[in-house]
Amino acid sequence: MTSFLIFLLAAAFIQNLVLSTGFGTSVMLRMSRKRQNILPFSILLCLFTVGTVLVCYPLDMLIGTGVVAKWFRPLMIMAVTAVLYIAAVLLLKTKFPALYARVSRMLPMAAFNNMVIGVALIVNHQFALSLPGAIGLGIGACGGYLLLSWLTAEGMERLDNPDVPKAFRGLPSVLIYLGILALALMGFSGSVSMV
Repeated sequence: MTSFLIFLLAAAFIQNLVLSTGFGTSVMLRMSRKRQNILPFSILLCLFTVGTVLVCYPLDMLIGTGVVAKWFRPLMIMAVTAVLYIAAVLLLKTKFPALYARVSRMLPMAAFNNMVIGVALIVNHQFALSLPGAIGLGIGACGGYLLLSWLTAEGMERLDNPDVPKAFRGLPSVLIYLGILALALMGFSGSVSMV
């Protein structure tokens, strides 16, 4: 049991340090701190999501549904995302250096975001979608991200209030706000029963 707890703590530490930039917060919270970054990041996220879906959709049809395909599909998606990232960096650096200077810090976070890989993974796995449906799923997911980023930025601005108790200032109040927001949005996801 002791070795299990040691591995659990090590995994939590590595996840916070590497995946969450050391603060235990998500990319959305990081982008929401500066309102001017929300729209460019959302556009980059949408471009990478739709681009990955567009390239992986025909490749997904080629590899089939066997046991090997289940192991190969995530590697294929990550390789396609990496190639799209390299192509975007090269294109922006050579053709649009001013734009590259503006978005260079956001580019890796947008390209290797969980949404990019997640949308490409669930297309034709959990949903049998056509190509336009897969593109619509990617655009819809990024639109949802944009809306939640704006709501988070608005909430964080309003939570910066001197009337908030000292123990709840900063991250605790933001997490409570996000929890309440998540509960409110969950009301839209299911059917309502009056029984």
